[in-house]
Amino acid sequence: MTRPWTLRRRLGRSFVALAVLLAILGTVVVGSTVKFALAGNDVIYRWQPAAAASQRLLADLVNQETGVRGYLLTRQPTSLQPYVSYKAAQATHMAQVKGVTAGDSTILAKVQAFATAALTWQHDIAEPAIALVEEGKHPDIAVIDAGSREFGQVRTAAADLTASLVARATASRRARTLDGVVAAISLGLAIVLIATAGIALWRGLHRWVLGPVERLGTQTRDVASGDLTREIVPDGPLELTALGADVEGMRARIVAQLAQVEEAKEEFRLLGEELERSNADLQQFAYVASHDLSEPLRKVTNFCQLLERQYGPQLDNRAREYIDFAVDGAKRMQNLINDLLELSRVGRTTDEFAPVDTGAALDQALSTLSDRIADSGATVDRLSELPTVLGDRTLLTSLLENLVGNAVKYHRDDVAPVVEISAEHDPARELWRFTVSDNGIGIDPQYAERIFAVFQRLHLRDQYGGTGIGLALARKIVEFHGGEIWLDTVQSPPGATLRFTLPEGGPSVRPSH
Repeated sequence: MTRPWTLRRRLGRSFVALAVLLAILGTVVVGSTVKFALAGNDVIYRWQPAAAASQRLLADLVNQETGVRGYLLTRQPTSLQPYVSYKAAQATHMAQVKGVTAGDSTILAKVQAFATAALTWQHDIAEPAIALVEEGKHPDIAVIDAGSREFGQVRTAAADLTASLVARATASRRARTLDGVVAAISLGLAIVLIATAGIALWRGLHRWVLGPVERLGTQTRDVASGDLTREIVPDGPLELTALGADVEGMRARIVAQLAQVEEAKEEFRLLGEELERSNADLQQFAYVASHDLSEPLRKVTNFCQLLERQYGPQLDNRAREYIDFAVDGAKRMQNLINDLLELSRVGRTTDEFAPVDTGAALDQALSTLSDRIADSGATVDRLSELPTVLGDRTLLTSLLENLVGNAVKYHRDDVAPVVEISAEHDPARELWRFTVSDNGIGIDPQYAERIFAVFQRLHLRDQYGGTGIGLALARKIVEFHGGEIWLDTVQSPPGATLRFTLPEGGPSVRPSH
């Protein structure tokens, strides 16, 4: 089975092929340029100077031959001066020709042939004729003719050498031209290849990347705009196909989760309706408890007390005890109903929070507890200024009343109750931390959570009165205000320390009516 071509594989293969072709063309361009430069150097610095030098060699010998002829005709030593000077120039020019043609055996052979012809003419013709004139003799016509024939060989050798040098220069020019054409063609092909590769790359990217990405983006935007039924069908290279499959999987999961959310919303709606019915029933119960249940309890209490007053002399001690039990039970039932009503009303009578001076709320709570405080001889101390927070004044007053009331109630018999109240600010958490501590009987840390449950009592009713709802009411009030309340289990005895927090700006969620 053929493995699908990924975008990475396609681009990698394309760039490798392009790099190989560019490397080949670059090598050709560089090689041709180097050969072009070398051929130009040969023309400029080798064959042209050699051809010029060969022509100067012929001119040197022509001038020598002219000098010899003039000397033979005039017999004047000055006429022989060209022969001497141009013979020296010949040596210089011969050295130049040999220098620039070194390494070319063919040219060197022709140079050597020219040198041999020139030397033969000089040794066999020119110098013997000069010697005859110096001896006062006259060379005959045969010597002069022989000189002409020998000099003709010099001319022939010079022409052959010059032709060879010109041919070499011409060949170098042609090679230079050819190398220049190859370099130009290779450079042009490289430019065309780069342009073609750029166009092919653009078309490939449009076909492999831009087109699939645009189609995937269109489908994704349709889904994002709310058309969750739009199935995403990916195409293109393997990477984009995998991405599209992942997006489709995500869409499917979102659809499934939204279906679950819709089911949950329906369940919450039903639960909300049930809660509304329960709240309505609770309100009805509160009304019944505050009116219909309280009224019979008041009648029981009143008639029992009336029975005791009118028929007291006729009742024995057991009958009076039974009446006391009935009256006490009715009063406890009345207190329990009132506490339950207060617990159920937390948050239901609050429209919105307002600034509450907790110091003033404590004053009101202490005023309500004044008789109990006086009877127990308790002392309530404020260790710090109490702040102003957002909340419900009635509920916060009830909170402080319950906490201080419990601290006074659960006191030890050997010492008078002392209750200490303080508050400290926590700017990092933007809240106030309140502390209510006493020197009473204390609370075992194992009951740190139990004491905040409804109807959970740690002592017999005969020891300490109450309904077991006070701290549950306190927790509900604190949590309604966005705080928390707990028993400090680290604080060492004697006594108990309760702490609670209230946000300085009120809870993040305002109470609703």
